[in-house]
Amino acid sequence: MILKKHIKQILLPVYKDISSTIFNNKKSKYIYLKLATFLSTHGISPIFSPSAASIKERWQKQGEDGALTNPKIYMKENKSIPELFKDVLPYLDKNGPVLEIGCNVGRSLNYLHAHGYRNLTGIEIGKEAIELMKITFPEMYHNSKIITGDATEVIKQLNTSEFDLVFCHSVLINIPPRNNHIFKEMARVSRKFILILENEGSYIAYPRNFKKMFEKQGYKMIVNKIFTGACSSLPVPFETKHIYENNTIRLFVKDKSRS
Repeated sequence: MILKKHIKQILLPVYKDISSTIFNNKKSKYIYLKLATFLSTHGISPIFSPSAASIKERWQKQGEDGALTNPKIYMKENKSIPELFKDVLPYLDKNGPVLEIGCNVGRSLNYLHAHGYRNLTGIEIGKEAIELMKITFPEMYHNSKIITGDATEVIKQLNTSEFDLVFCHSVLINIPPRNNHIFKEMARVSRKFILILENEGSYIAYPRNFKKMFEKQGYKMIVNKIFTGACSSLPVPFETKHIYENNTIRLFVKDKSRS
């Protein structure tokens, strides 16, 4: 352990110098993003991504003293919420079961509840976020099933084809590649739709080829849109906003031709 600590201390300045060089250059930043996407898609953590332990701790302890993340910032509905659901709601029964992976304070579930959906389930790892949910959206909370725990483990306990829709908002990029089984599980518990919104330009997290991840599980992508208006292909040369604003909404439907 002592040797490992010394090695980390020696390599840290080198690590910082290399990362600074890469991320201060637009072209190298783009190349790294593509590499990070490839690695994460294939179950390998990119070198400059945070550790799996630190990511889990960040979301598990959000709202606690000294935590990096406060669930209060996820209380207010923003324009991404109606945009996320716009293409799928016409096809959902209001009594049909819906699951959100990483519901945080519950603003997305509350949006659905406000539109008459009553068979809602959410999984959230942060206990403080759930406590805030009880206060902020009490009616939705009491009419829904909220499960506290790590979604990568909790989802294994859910029934196959249990939900009409499984969705998440800015969650999958925070799930380490060693937990890539989450994609298979999402496909397993859904019987109709999978809906995601992810910042696919998040090169310092775990970007992936989400189209490929779900198509491997027997789903067909029917909606693919960048709600910020940024360029999805990130051509070179490109503007900085094309990296930071690559928020992509993807809607998948179970491909019955592969059943």
